[in-house]
Parts: sequence; structure tokens; C-alpha cells
Amino acid sequence: MSTSPFQSPSEALPNRSIDIQSLAVRPVRFAGFWAAVLSPLAYPPLLLSGLDGQSLLVLLAGVFVVNVLGLLLGRGYRADA
Repeated sequence: MSTSPFQSPSEALPNRSIDIQSLAVRPVRFAGFWAAVLSPLAYPPLLLSGLDGQSLLVLLAGVFVVNVLGLLLGRGYRADA
């Protein structure tokens, strides 16, 4: 088979389709993964402070929510590697 010098533009360029959904999902998974990894580091200082006030209890609950959301959103980050 011979190749023709007259190729259509779609045949001449390599197939590099950009998936918009993967461009949006990748940063969310990245942020979720690292939020799940780093947020538990806030537990010991919060628990050692004694949780005297209502604001510390709310802060502990907020860190817990960030941790759970990070686990959910970061699921599948770098699964291909």
C-alpha cells in the first residue's frame, strides 16, 4: 500500500482528543486526595486542646467532614499509575 500525500487533516494529525470531563475531574481528585491525607494531621492538636469550647467542637466536626469528603472525592486519584 502506498501513502497518499493528500491526507485529510484528521488523518494527518495524531488522535489527541482532549476530554473536558477529565480536565475537570483530575484537579478535584487531586485536591480530595490530599485533603484526605493531610486533614487527619489536625486531629491530635484539636483533641489534645481538650475541646473546651463549642467552637473547637465545631472545628473538629469540620475537619472530620473535610476528611470524609476528601476520601470520597479523592477516590481513584492516580489509579492508573
